[in-house]
Amino acid sequence: MKNRVKISLLGLLGIFITASIISCNEVPETPVIQNLNGAGFVSHQENLNIVYFVPVDNPEVSGYEDRLSDLLINFQEYIGDEMNRNGYGQKTLGLPLDTANSRVKLITIFGTGNQADYGYGSASTIISEINAYKAIHPSDFTSQHTLVILPQRTDNGSQPFYGYGKYCFAVDNPNISVLEIPSTSSNLIAGMLHELGHGLNLAHNKAMDSDQQTLGTSLMGSGNYTWGRSATFIPAADAAILNRNQIFQTTPVADIYGAASTTLNPVIDYDEVNDVIELSGTFSSDKAVSDVLVWLDPNVNGEGSGANRDYNSVSWVANRNGNSFDVDVEMDEIQDHGDWSYELKIKLLMENGTIKTHGYSFSFVNGEFTLPEGVGIYQHSSYNGWGVTLAEGSYTASDLVALGGVDNDISSIKVPLGYNVTLYDGDNFTGNDYEVGPGNISFLSGFNDVVSSIVVTKQ
Repeated sequence: MKNRVKISLLGLLGIFITASIISCNEVPETPVIQNLNGAGFVSHQENLNIVYFVPVDNPEVSGYEDRLSDLLINFQEYIGDEMNRNGYGQKTLGLPLDTANSRVKLITIFGTGNQADYGYGSASTIISEINAYKAIHPSDFTSQHTLVILPQRTDNGSQPFYGYGKYCFAVDNPNISVLEIPSTSSNLIAGMLHELGHGLNLAHNKAMDSDQQTLGTSLMGSGNYTWGRSATFIPAADAAILNRNQIFQTTPVADIYGAASTTLNPVIDYDEVNDVIELSGTFSSDKAVSDVLVWLDPNVNGEGSGANRDYNSVSWVANRNGNSFDVDVEMDEIQDHGDWSYELKIKLLMENGTIKTHGYSFSFVNGEFTLPEGVGIYQHSSYNGWGVTLAEGSYTASDLVALGGVDNDISSIKVPLGYNVTLYDGDNFTGNDYEVGPGNISFLSGFNDVVSSIVVTKQ
C-alpha cells in the first residue's frame, strides 16, 4: 500500500549557499586536466586564500610555511582522489603558488590584538582585520574562499575552529604536518580539512548506511575525527557541490554565486511496504541548474535542527531529465532512522555555484510516515509576533481575529507538506489572491500586511 502525497511549490525562494561546474548527471567522459604549476601542485586563476593570522603575543609557529604547504597539498590530492572516485576526474581545489619559494602561498597577517582578543567567537573581528589588509593588498586574494589559520594559543584559551560562511578557521602547532597524520592522537588536522569543507560550501553530511560499510566515514559527518586514521570519503552530493565551487574551476565562471530565482513542484510518494520515500517533481530557474540534491536530517531524540545539529543528515543526488527529477530516499540508509521528526531539504545546485534550498518536514510516529498538521501564519517576517495555526478550512477576517490574528497584519507563512493555501486581500475571499504551496515564506513580497481572508486545502 502506498500513501501518496502530491506537493506543489510555486514562488520565489531564498538563496542559501553554494556550487560550481558540471552536473553529476553529466560527468565528463575524459578526466579533467588540471593546472599543475612549477611546484607540482594544482593552481587555478582563482584559488583558496590561505591567511596565517598572528596575534601580537603569539608568534608564528616554527616552520609553518613549509609544513602547511605540504599539508594543504596533501588535502588537495585527497580531494582530487575523491572527486575522481565520484566520476569527475582529478578535479580539485586550486592552491596559490609562492613562486619565490616553490610552495603554497600563505598570506601572513599580523593582528592588532593579543591572543586573548581572538577567542572562540572572534571570527568577525579577525575577518575585519583581514579585510583591512585586503584593501591594501587586493592581489593577494583571488577568490571568495579563505582558510584562516592561527597559532595555537599558549594560554590554554579558546580560538575560532569552525566554518563561517566562505571562511573557515583552524589551528597551527608544530604537529600540524603530513608526517604526523599516521600517528597523531589530535583531531586538529582532520578538523582543519572538515572545516575547510564548510568553507567550500559543504554542510554536514553523514554517510548512507551502505556507504559506511564500504567507504567508511563521511568527511562532513564525523570525518573530523577519522580522516587520516581510518577510511574517510566524500559523498556524491558533496562532490557535486565541489564540482561547481569557484576554486575548482580551471577558468573563472561568470556570475559565480550570483542570485537565482526558482520554482519547485515536488511530488512525494511514501511506499510503506519498502519504507521508501519516492521523491520526484519539476523545477524552473532563471539560472542553469546543475544538480538536484536531497538532504534528510533526523531530529534524533529532539536534538533540534540547523547548524551543529545536523551531523546525522544523509544526502542523495537525484536523477535529472531536463527540468524533472526523481530519487528514492530509502529510510534504511539513514543510520539514525527512528520515531522522530525529519527535516527534508531539496537543494537546486546552479552551474554558477549558488544553492537554493527548499525545506519541508515530516515525522515517523510508531513507525508510520506522518505529515505535519496545520498551516502557520505569523505577524512578522521572522515567524514571530502573534501566530495562528490553521487547519483545513476557510477563514474570513472575523474568523482570523477570533483565533488571535489581526486583519491586514500577516508577513510570513509556513505551509507543510500536503497543504495549499490561498490568501485574499479582501474579506470573504474577494479581491486579489496569492497562492502558496508547501514551504516557508518569510516575507510575502507584494502581499505583505494585506491578507483579510484565507482558504486552506489539503492536497
